[in-house]
Amino acid sequence: MLERLRKNASGFVAQIFIGLLVLSFAVWGINDIFTGSVDTTVATVGDQEIDGGLFLFEYRRDLNQRSQSFGRQLSLQEGQALGFDRRVLEQMVGRTALDETARNLGITAGEDLVIEDIRNDPAFQGPTGQFDANTFQQTLFSNGISEAFLIDDRKRFIARQQLIEAVSSELDVPSGFAQQMYAVLNERRTAKYLTLTPEMVDAPGEPTEEDLANFYEVRGQGLFREPEYRTFAYLTLTPNVVADTIEISEEAIREEYVLRKAEFDQVERRTIQQISYPTLEEAQAARASLNEGKTFAALADEQELQPADYQLGTLSRAEIFDVAIADTAFSLEEGKVSDPVEGPIGYLLIRITGVIPAVESTFEDVRQRLRDDLAADRAYDELFDLANQVEDARAGGAPLAEAATVLGLTATQVPPVTQAGLGRNGQRPAALPSEEAILTSTYTTEPGDEAPMGELADGSFFWVEVSDITEARVPALEDVRDRVIAAWKEEEREASLLRLAADLSARINSGETIAEVAEDFGRAPIETPELRRGMTNETFSRIAINNMFAIPEGDATYGPVGFGNSVLVMQVTDVVSGDALAEEDGFNGFSQQLSAAFSDDLMVQYINAIRSDLGVEINDRAIAYVIGGEGQAGGGSY
Repeated sequence: MLERLRKNASGFVAQIFIGLLVLSFAVWGINDIFTGSVDTTVATVGDQEIDGGLFLFEYRRDLNQRSQSFGRQLSLQEGQALGFDRRVLEQMVGRTALDETARNLGITAGEDLVIEDIRNDPAFQGPTGQFDANTFQQTLFSNGISEAFLIDDRKRFIARQQLIEAVSSELDVPSGFAQQMYAVLNERRTAKYLTLTPEMVDAPGEPTEEDLANFYEVRGQGLFREPEYRTFAYLTLTPNVVADTIEISEEAIREEYVLRKAEFDQVERRTIQQISYPTLEEAQAARASLNEGKTFAALADEQELQPADYQLGTLSRAEIFDVAIADTAFSLEEGKVSDPVEGPIGYLLIRITGVIPAVESTFEDVRQRLRDDLAADRAYDELFDLANQVEDARAGGAPLAEAATVLGLTATQVPPVTQAGLGRNGQRPAALPSEEAILTSTYTTEPGDEAPMGELADGSFFWVEVSDITEARVPALEDVRDRVIAAWKEEEREASLLRLAADLSARINSGETIAEVAEDFGRAPIETPELRRGMTNETFSRIAINNMFAIPEGDATYGPVGFGNSVLVMQVTDVVSGDALAEEDGFNGFSQQLSAAFSDDLMVQYINAIRSDLGVEINDRAIAYVIGGEGQAGGGSY
């Protein structure tokens, strides 16, 4: 939430190195996250320490955001394998270095500036578009942020921004350099091309034993290596399993209904429009014009308002912070317009275009949900006791299948799978669970080891037991001989096709036209549309485009197609340079982007310099402990 607030902060345009969300650990406290004497300072920047609890929180938040693009929740260990933990730490180190440098230089933000900045923040503005104290307090409360912390965080943010702007703002790239860059990067080319398909070269003969042995020695590791496979069993203990066994009395369900009835009742909601006028006289005049036949939409048009400017949406009374506006809106009949109502910044005419009446819930409507919720609450309490029973059985030497019987459950056997979750047939086995944490735990456990109990995102516990490992290997040539021969023939044919393309390009560069060359194959060359640097499609691969833009007009070259095994022979027929003077609007935007890129590069160099001056120490042991020990540290919410 703070990241969004920072982006909305007025008066500061530099957006680099703003960093990730920093919530008020002072509010919740982090001293009890880790126990014992282990140092959990993950990094030190000058005299400032970056605490492991803060790092873990930001790392987990970063993973939650990245997981959306992966389509599943990434584990802490998966994030480590992808280097996400180091990226988060680098951001925190850079931000801390800027904070420390700003402090050393005496750069601060005064209370008045910070308060003004917060008041102008759209996140804290109410329905009228002005700062609203209720919105401010509710936003902070719902995100668990104290007012004192927000002010302190905004102070540091503003100080960082002042330092950043002093170093890298208003950096202008020389016009001549920008024009040359624009001309090169926006160059457009057309060409004639001929597509060579694999059928246009002779099929290779059979390889000799020496050919096959040499090919397998060079390409065998990459083409024929078999991955590691693991066979394992797993057991999950879910709240749902426990909840189904819990008895909830009718009396308890009815008591819960009384407590939560307002949650299930549907309150009245109204679709509201409003137009604001600076004075009472203007509002009264506008209201009078409605009596004479003018429409509410016409009043909005007079003030050049778009529908989104005066349509508030469908709201409940509680969602309208101004009491006078709420009272008026919920006393009007549908289709009616109010008399002028005094608002925070003027006088309002309010119109109701729709009413969704209140609907009172009944006990029977929500009985099952109440029962399930109560059972789920108690299930979490009992889940730990049941998990301890499994742990006790395993500690006594019982295999996982036997330990599962303590609770009347059955461990699931999974056939051999790779670390990617694929069986020997290349498909994902039906027995393999969807939770990636289980497979991750499997690949960090050896046969005979008692893997620690794991916890899933929904609060379930799981155990894994690895029974067998088939090591990754490169099979003997004789075991995959037919596949090796097929691969050798395919690559030989591709090489022949590339040699043909090179020969044809050389003929064109020696004076023949591409049309004359194409006649040898009974074809005619195809004319391309205008092509730009960096583009790709199914016809033109990046290699082909790069090759085309690397030669003079009239010359020929070749390269693979974008999709498939064919090869293109291309002759450049026209080159159009990007004209910065003729394309003023495009050039101006490009020049600004180029200046911003140079500014970013300068800022990176500055960050590296102050990091070097302040001194940065990374505590790898603390990082490993913080991430690896999250489960024993509690791993709760912050």
